Amino acid sequence: MNIFKQFIKSLYSPKTIASFRFQGIGKTILFVFFLVLLTSIPKFVNIGTDVTNFYNSAQEIFESDVPDFYIEEDRFHADVQEPFVMEESGMTIIFDPENELSLSEIKSYEEVLAFQQNEALLVYQGTVEYIPFSDFQGAYIGKKEVVAFLDSMEGTLPVWITLIIIASYVFFSATKFIQVTILGLIGLVLKNALKRTNLNFRHTWIMSAYAVTIPSVFFAIMEALAIPVPGAVWLNFGIAVFVLFLVIKEVKIRKIQE
Repeated sequence: MNIFKQFIKSLYSPKTIASFRFQGIGKTILFVFFLVLLTSIPKFVNIGTDVTNFYNSAQEIFESDVPDFYIEEDRFHADVQEPFVMEESGMTIIFDPENELSLSEIKSYEEVLAFQQNEALLVYQGTVEYIPFSDFQGAYIGKKEVVAFLDSMEGTLPVWITLIIIASYVFFSATKFIQVTILGLIGLVLKNALKRTNLNFRHTWIMSAYAVTIPSVFFAIMEALAIPVPGAVWLNFGIAVFVLFLVIKEVKIRKIQE
């Protein structure tokens, strides 16, 4: 059975998933990569859209009448008397050379690029990335240099988006393999509870790889529809454990010969 048929079967047939335990590890690994690729499409689309919107917003903001600024000797300087805040197309730029704003105040904006005294903060989807100006090794960077850099990136933006998507795919795949491995260990507990003593970790790992199909597809659909799911991580894992439980139940109990 090819991976496309396996994918369809994994959506509704625990009995068929149980039969996959006899196949090779290589085919199972290939299925996990396929599953991640397929269910990550909505995320990839969102990444491409967000990066493009972020770039366009940054270009519009820095080319508009923002105060003059420069970074010199690892410190940010701006021609402002108080924190400068400017919003454009869902993105916010903050100039705060005296560190008057707290992190919580900066994070109150959804998507932010904030310049403080010794570092820049990029806030995206609740996560904060810090860019210390010491990384520039004392180089002088002013408004004109930033605008020129953004203009130069316009032609290579598709390349950057592709690289980000590839890095995201590697990260998503690693996360999925970790989930499958943990689920496989839980499968050892379930197989003992259900008296399926003929199963080993290799079997539970393979079955776990297919048991995550239903929650993976469900959350991919929610991502595509932009519907937030409370407790997504625990719900995802809970559904996978339940599916694996149903799969192990489909394995015949080894009869002890008298």
